[in-house]
Amino acid sequence: MQLESVDHPTIVRIELTNQCNLSCPHCRHHALEKKQTGNYHEYYKSEIEMTHQQVDSLIDEIAEWRPSVTLNVANEPLVATTFRHAAERVKQRGLAGTFNTNGLLIDESLAHFLVDIGFDSVNISVDAATPETLKLARGFTRLDKLVEKVELLLKVRGAKPLPRVGVTFVETDYNYQEIPAFLDFWKSRVDLIRVTGYIQDLRPDIERINPTLHRDMLPERIPCKQLFRDIVIRANGDVTPCVVTSEQPDIVVGNIFRDGGVRAVWNSPRFRELRDLHNAGRWDETGFCKNCDYWVETQGYTEDVRDGFLIRTPSPFTTFYNVLDKLGSWNRDLHDRQGMGKD
Repeated sequence: MQLESVDHPTIVRIELTNQCNLSCPHCRHHALEKKQTGNYHEYYKSEIEMTHQQVDSLIDEIAEWRPSVTLNVANEPLVATTFRHAAERVKQRGLAGTFNTNGLLIDESLAHFLVDIGFDSVNISVDAATPETLKLARGFTRLDKLVEKVELLLKVRGAKPLPRVGVTFVETDYNYQEIPAFLDFWKSRVDLIRVTGYIQDLRPDIERINPTLHRDMLPERIPCKQLFRDIVIRANGDVTPCVVTSEQPDIVVGNIFRDGGVRAVWNSPRFRELRDLHNAGRWDETGFCKNCDYWVETQGYTEDVRDGFLIRTPSPFTTFYNVLDKLGSWNRDLHDRQGMGKD
């Protein structure tokens, strides 16, 4: 199997700042353990933020392609001073946008802003159904505070369709047993619940996120569609090949501010080489691809309707629980970002 590459990405992931206001224990980027053990990368030690001019240049370039835009990578987007400017620019240029946030900085002003501009999708990371587990996942116990933030956004939205509000749950060995309670609690409140497997150390391992799965159960390996679909842009303009390699700031295929823009880096010799290696079945020649199982996402969605959800699973790493009576705010321009399913 070979994948076809167009001359521009269809999903653009933008890191407005390299900073975060939390040090979540399971974070691949800002975990407190990384900071305390000397494993915290130099890239994160000094604040880097895209300027208003850089944001405008980036979004204006990609607007004609109509990709979906995700306003976070390895960071908390709401700490960026350019966040509101970027979100508004996305909508001014007619693009569909989404972002993931820890939710702590959501206030009434921000909620009204997101509703007023018709921003498409907001996902709040929760990862727990009890305060005790939240402490393990996020480093604090105020689960009630997160619930209040989500409910504030929903209250301000009222009867309007946007933004589509979801919560996310990163499954680990200490919280997986809370998934049923998490789904039950949030089903009556939000539009969407996303459950993802924990990825660590540049190696999405199918056996680690689901003990019932083994690598020999996987189908024959095929190219990974992330290389043919997504561009991941850091706050300094560096482009990393995919969301998995975003863990390591040293893995770079170009810089949009130095190398001619988004399209130029997307079509650069290094990026094309990675795609050619995958299409030739030679992914083992790329160190960060060799032992990665994230390619299973290329297989496509499975779909099920039960328990009040339209459940779409693009891979064993991710499941979208779309609440059946809250499907009216789906936006197909967001591509896979809301469990949209097959084109």
